[in-house]
Amino acid sequence: MMMLMWITVMLLNKIADSTQTTSENQLNTMITADVGDNVTLHCFQKQDSTNPIVWYKQKVGHKPCPMVTVHDEPSYEDGFKPPKFIIEKDKTSCHLKIVNVEPSDEATYFCGLIKFVTSFTNGTFLSVKGKPDFSVSVRQHDVLDSVPAGASVTLQCSVLSESRAAELQVLWFSAAPPQSHPQIIYTHHNSSHQCESGSSTHTCVYNFTKNILSLNDTGTYYCAVALCGKIVFGNGTQVQLESSLDPVAACLSVALAVCWAVIFILIFIITCKRRKRKKLKHGSMTDKSLSQDSDIVEVNYAALNFNERRTKRGRVKNQQSKDIIYSDVRGLSNT
Repeated sequence: MMMLMWITVMLLNKIADSTQTTSENQLNTMITADVGDNVTLHCFQKQDSTNPIVWYKQKVGHKPCPMVTVHDEPSYEDGFKPPKFIIEKDKTSCHLKIVNVEPSDEATYFCGLIKFVTSFTNGTFLSVKGKPDFSVSVRQHDVLDSVPAGASVTLQCSVLSESRAAELQVLWFSAAPPQSHPQIIYTHHNSSHQCESGSSTHTCVYNFTKNILSLNDTGTYYCAVALCGKIVFGNGTQVQLESSLDPVAACLSVALAVCWAVIFILIFIITCKRRKRKKLKHGSMTDKSLSQDSDIVEVNYAALNFNERRTKRGRVKNQQSKDIIYSDVRGLSNT
């Protein structure tokens, strides 16, 4: 986190070198102070400028919030009133003085000029030394039971810290599957938790409800505590979606099954037709061979019986065995 602050300060310093046309200017991009010190944040403007000046404060991980608007007289916002915050104004400057610096004063302070739109300077980061080092631990459930689509789940986070740590901030981060890094999705306010104080520590329980509509809402949810420039993460709670058949997937599955059935039926019909054609072809070849065989010369056989003549005496001699002679008549069959 400190490395991120330094990088931010260096970027602000580089931007300050390239933006010299603004009507207001903050000379120092970073000021270091001890707890209890008084510091003055500078803001210079053109002598002929009659536009209002506004001061903003932005803590790490927070949105900028207005502190005071200066026209003829300063108009302070709630929480930023004297004697803690004092405006020191003349023709060419509108400085902000912070009395009795506290750890909660560590932030970036911006001076802006209000015209048609508000133009800001690069800002001054106030670093407070001597901050107490608080001990904080965050506990979460590792995995929740699988939930159906459309249901809501309540994530729970237990924060154990020292009783002095009154300005801790609890954040929820989401690390969904499509994302490469966690993103802040919710910030707890002071009234959204229950605390039990002990002798030296106190435990606060934070609940966060999330609607799980699709796979994009699943993943790991982290509870984190931001305190004194540090962020302490919990072990994370994994949220899973129940395996249910999507209607679109069901329709596609049915359509695929129908397509396969149609393909198998067509294959069966085509196979049967091919077999039938082969059978018919084989039968025609057999008929043809038979017709060819019918072209062979027909053979007719006739038996001729020749008996011996009787002798003159009218006696019948011993009858000789009959001789049978076969003759054939051949002819071509008509086609």
